[in-house]
Amino acid sequence: TLERQLKEFQGEFRKVIMWAVYKDLLPLWPMRGANLTLANFSGAKFSYINLSGANLSGANLSRANLTLANLEGANLSGADLTLANFSYANLTLANLTLARLEGANLYGANLEGANLEAAIMPDGERKEEA
Repeated sequence: TLERQLKEFQGEFRKVIMWAVYKDLLPLWPMRGANLTLANFSGAKFSYINLSGANLSGANLSRANLTLANLEGANLSGADLTLANFSYANLTLANLTLARLEGANLYGANLEGANLEAAIMPDGERKEEA
């Protein structure tokens, strides 16, 4: 069935993505709007990557380097972002509800309109509800 074929394709796509992460090639790929829920990108080098509109809910991006990354409108709800580097990243309108940002570097990051409800901030404090 078409549904089964789509699931198989998604599984193969995830394998290719993980290979690209391992080879440090992922920042060269257009990833705008990609569905990367629950992906493990711990320690990945994503400087300059375009993940605008991507679904990274529940993903592990701990210790990832996202310097100057474009995450505008990305869904990072429930993601593990501990010790990640978001220096000068664009997080405009990103969904960061329940995200873990302990120790993350947000220096120069644009968080305009981002939803940080119940997120654990870099200082370890939970963001109060809006």
